[in-house]
Amino acid sequence: MRCVSKAFLKTVDDPSLATMHMRRRFLTSSTTTTEVPRLVVLDESPFHQHDTLYPLKYNGKKLLTKSKQAIVSYFGSRRRFYSAAFVFCNLFGFTGHNPEHGRSCFRGLNLEHGRSCLLVNPFRGEVLILPSASDVQVPSNSPSDVDWYGMGFDNITCSFKIVRVSTNKKDYLAAEVLVLGTSSWQKLPTVPPCIPTYKSAYAHGHMHWLVHGDDGSSVRILSFDFQKEEFYLTPPPASLGKNPDLWKFLHLLNFKGSLALVNLSSLEDRHLKIWGRKSVEIWGLKNYDNKAWELNYKFDLKQDLFAPLKPTSLSKCGEWEHGIFFNDESDCSTTTFFVDLRRISMKCVLLKGKMAIHSCTDSMISLKNYGDLVDAKEPKRTRNGITEFPMSQRTWRNMVNAAEVSERDLLYLKAQTKSARISYNEKDLF
Repeated sequence: MRCVSKAFLKTVDDPSLATMHMRRRFLTSSTTTTEVPRLVVLDESPFHQHDTLYPLKYNGKKLLTKSKQAIVSYFGSRRRFYSAAFVFCNLFGFTGHNPEHGRSCFRGLNLEHGRSCLLVNPFRGEVLILPSASDVQVPSNSPSDVDWYGMGFDNITCSFKIVRVSTNKKDYLAAEVLVLGTSSWQKLPTVPPCIPTYKSAYAHGHMHWLVHGDDGSSVRILSFDFQKEEFYLTPPPASLGKNPDLWKFLHLLNFKGSLALVNLSSLEDRHLKIWGRKSVEIWGLKNYDNKAWELNYKFDLKQDLFAPLKPTSLSKCGEWEHGIFFNDESDCSTTTFFVDLRRISMKCVLLKGKMAIHSCTDSMISLKNYGDLVDAKEPKRTRNGITEFPMSQRTWRNMVNAAEVSERDLLYLKAQTKSARISYNEKDLF
């Protein structure tokens, strides 16, 4: 659609068209069939100096490929390491830390100050650094180093918003919101009643996190309303019961346009007889007003089907065209399990390297309408050790120095198109 004409391209990239498309999706998400989800692979191996993000196709069997037309975005930084934080439509949010300075997106690193967050659109090869100015001051002696993010659409103001929850002190939370296109984060007057987790999903205009339970329940769902800019709790299905370990077996996702909860707890069969049945449940939030859940799927799996699967090692659950998938990152490589809900069958796909599969939906958002995109290209070294600069060395040094002085990050981006298979088949393994 973007290749028809320059005039039509300008119309497609118009921000008003993107907001109109998002508003229509918001109003019809619970009453119409949603669009087909798309798969994206993220390679953020610590052995590489950059993250790699690109769309791919799954053939329904054991083959994952990236097409010749797909844009492959390589992006990285001279100052920070970046890790995936959230997905909104086809925008991927990343948070970063500096090994010497800056707030981290990883646990266990006592860092002093500074934060960095960026948005990536893998279908357009766009990278946008978000503003760092904030009303929330992070104490230099903060014992915690985790920020939690979520992104959504405000249907009243027709704006895109990003919420951030910070654990600045022990038993202390701070929350703030950034309206995409503005210059600073604004502190919220209220904070969430509990700490978010990495298990999250955006659905029906709200952000949701699956959190640990309290004395009254095994798990809870923390939600954020982007219109009211308020946090609240969404009760999970009552039939889940009380189990202190239940959180480890549950996954939150946007499934067919609605908030869904996947329960894998019956797959933990240490005390189950060898001929016992294993089942997977998929719950959907049928009514957002009275928080009524409905059991959409419950299917038994053959004993050998999930034999290689360890439910507690699943780091991600998402939706694909004909069902759901799980990422298993327990080993040095990544295994993805695709469940086909049409046939109640499952295929196991072994990926080449430490990768993660994500699902997303199309949008007409162009990040260039909300700030200056990253366009710097990293100098590369040739085989003989000579460094080739995509610009003059003086220009590159000036860019690095300017980034240091302004305490902003300097990222580089390379985009290209190529075709390749990223999954193994039997011939590769035997």
